[in-house]
Amino acid sequence: MAGDPHCPAEPLAREGTLWEALRALLPHTKEDLKLDLGEKVERSMVTLLQRATEFFYEGRRDECLQTSEVILDYSWEKLNTGTWRDVDKDWRRVYAIGCLLKALCLCQAPEDATTVATALRVCDMGLLMGTAILGDILLKVAAILQTHLPGKRPAHGSTPEQPCTKVDVENPDLEKFPEFAKAPFLSCILSPGEILFIPVKHWHYVRALDLSFSVSFWWS
Repeated sequence: MAGDPHCPAEPLAREGTLWEALRALLPHTKEDLKLDLGEKVERSMVTLLQRATEFFYEGRRDECLQTSEVILDYSWEKLNTGTWRDVDKDWRRVYAIGCLLKALCLCQAPEDATTVATALRVCDMGLLMGTAILGDILLKVAAILQTHLPGKRPAHGSTPEQPCTKVDVENPDLEKFPEFAKAPFLSCILSPGEILFIPVKHWHYVRALDLSFSVSFWWS
């Protein structure tokens, strides 16, 4: 059980390479870490993000971790003040940056696999409630963390990317994709409370008919 002092934590797999692999995903200097936030994000939050970034690049782990927690707490409130469609994307970006910094700080000096699992959950929240930043860096961090947990391996090599079709399903270019017209398919409309299980390696297309929330998870 995590956090139980009577239960020894699992050893960290390949501990020596974890930080090096994560650090390699980031720019070499804080000046190269572009935040690119709009005017809707308060200047005080921009300053806080800059401070957290400076703490990270200066190796001040505890201060960076503390500041990232403040960033996450404040941006979480911004994500939950109205309907999801009204949430400004810059605040989702702020939340994702906060998750990135927290996850990296946790892994800067990991004590055991429990710490890495916590960092992975932080990445999951950033992917779920945030938005893509720095070339989908949270996906890449999550993929590395998975390989450093006991018994965990990525489903398809080291890349976190999943296959997707280039066909516009509702308006297909049949000159470019002539075989698509022959593709067999099943269709259905889900009502509230219903669930659809899609077997592995089955292509699918989804369109929301009302306000909705989607979560994708690729089982390994």
